[in-house]
Amino acid sequence: MAEELRIAIRYITVNVPGLPSNRAQQVADDFAISKLSRHFSYDQDFIHCPSDFDSDTPKSVWILCDFNVRQRQPEINNIPTEFWKVTYDNKQSANFKEHQTNAKHFVNSYPWGGRDDEWIYRSQRREAVLLG
Repeated sequence: MAEELRIAIRYITVNVPGLPSNRAQQVADDFAISKLSRHFSYDQDFIHCPSDFDSDTPKSVWILCDFNVRQRQPEINNIPTEFWKVTYDNKQSANFKEHQTNAKHFVNSYPWGGRDDEWIYRSQRREAVLLG
């Protein structure tokens, strides 16, 4: 399995194609396809979203994507973190550009792979798959 990776992606809310409620997943999926050569998967990935990710007014927001989540990581500093900006052209194709910033201390305030309820849900899904 690929290395665990944390990606912060900045985008303008109204520039992401599709329904407002699907914006964060669209951006995460576009990133995964472009940079990881696979689709975003709720079975192995997680998105931390701000409350205004689906705003109808143009806002610059960040989402935080945890890719290749296998287990809890109490020490998040060891997980590689990258920062990107995405824009969408008229054909609604994603264009990612790496962004240099010193914000690792901020993104590390978010728990790896989600909060406790997400880990419970993930465990229940894996158990259901094993039991058939």
